[in-house]
Amino acid sequence: MNLKGSLKLLSEKDLEDIHSSTLEILEDVGVRFTVLEAREVFKENGFKIENDIVKFKPKEIENALKNVPPKILRKGLDSKWDVNLGDEKVYFGVGSLPIWVIETDYTRRKAAYQDFLNFTLISESLENFSIGNGVVQPQEISPKVMAAIWNQNATIRMSKPSCCWYARNFSEAEDGLRILEVAAGGREELKGMKTWAITICPDSALQWGKSIIGLLVTAKAEVPIEVLPMPFCGSTHPVTIAGTLVQGNSETLAAIVLAQLVNPGCPVIYAPSYGGIMDMATGAHSFGAPESALHSASFAQLGKWYNLPVDMMMGTSDSKVPDGQATAEKVQTILLPALAGADCITMAGGLLDFALSASYEQLVIDNEIASQIQRVLQGFDVNPDTLAVDAIKEVGIAGNYISCQHTYKHFRKEFYFPSLFDRASRGAWEEKGKKDLLARAKEKVTEILSTYKFTSPLGKNKIKEINGIVKQICEREGVEINWRQK
Repeated sequence: MNLKGSLKLLSEKDLEDIHSSTLEILEDVGVRFTVLEAREVFKENGFKIENDIVKFKPKEIENALKNVPPKILRKGLDSKWDVNLGDEKVYFGVGSLPIWVIETDYTRRKAAYQDFLNFTLISESLENFSIGNGVVQPQEISPKVMAAIWNQNATIRMSKPSCCWYARNFSEAEDGLRILEVAAGGREELKGMKTWAITICPDSALQWGKSIIGLLVTAKAEVPIEVLPMPFCGSTHPVTIAGTLVQGNSETLAAIVLAQLVNPGCPVIYAPSYGGIMDMATGAHSFGAPESALHSASFAQLGKWYNLPVDMMMGTSDSKVPDGQATAEKVQTILLPALAGADCITMAGGLLDFALSASYEQLVIDNEIASQIQRVLQGFDVNPDTLAVDAIKEVGIAGNYISCQHTYKHFRKEFYFPSLFDRASRGAWEEKGKKDLLARAKEKVTEILSTYKFTSPLGKNKIKEINGIVKQICEREGVEINWRQK
């Protein structure tokens, strides 16, 4: 029994109503594209454009959706980390882009380059995260070269599939593509690997800005494109979850159409989920709200209804520190979209404080959460053996199953065994120092950073060439490389 896709929040009529409402918005309201080159693609293909706003006919949406591959094999540089979006599994990825690091004493400090390297190493080591990331934005690195440094890290320090930095101009996009082509061994090899993806985000309601440049450049190389509106019910999107589904879906489908015009068959990942609600009591944008879980699960179901690869970027907590609130919010916002059919759930590891902060300890705690959710998704088998009729007869009334052969046969498969959460008796827990979850997580972080060794699969020549490209970019942008690994 596989429980992926078993949660159906939306009926068939609900799905059809959301789709028809989306088509109405796209045809009557349209979507603004502020980048001229994007509008030119639409113009060349006969789309109606008024004041930078592109209008979409239902047939144009339908044709684009037919072209999107329903499955994507994102190859790891080590094949054990291959991510096959569209199979029966749900894959998990670590978070991205915080500017702060939370210390164990709950203080916070600016994220540094060393944190960037440390988070990369930890994300590589954690077995329940199949999609890697550098997690934090090193604050001593100039924004002018952040994309180059990020993409350098993604290619030479990870064996798992990962996401590259978004591009804000054509130079940045071309630089990023150049690095990926070197890492892959060429343009055609890059097309076949699909190891690295890019993410694009609208800059306002029903409006695509400079982020779309990344699509225009990388779609030609068949780099997977994650289309990521950030829906917040009540501020950037309607206060109702149904309305948010319509607007977020409209923004997503508009970008999917553009990707298919640039390169029919280009791999696109449906990901309109990285958001939540605007808390009407505080004005804050909440990621950890139960409504976030509801709309992400609904988006997941809608994406699979379209037969698209689906990534729901869930797992960010509003809590400022690794605590019970963080665990509760992460479980609800990850579990629901996983049950609803998402192929992968990224942003699931390490993020706190509305995605502004990251925590080493939270990252390893989230690895345990991901492991438990994977066990839930496995479900359980119902067959003559698991129904245990013979075992029940054997043990009989007032017996127990500890020494029963049926128990020995099934317990390893049937039961989940935690690696970080504590199940010991009170006495055993006290004997081991009465360590709470945070203390155990800190020990795990220390162990990984002191013992885990990573050797890049790329080889010396590719690494040298990529480092050379990054050096050229820094020199071109007038940025001195004055930060080093400690």
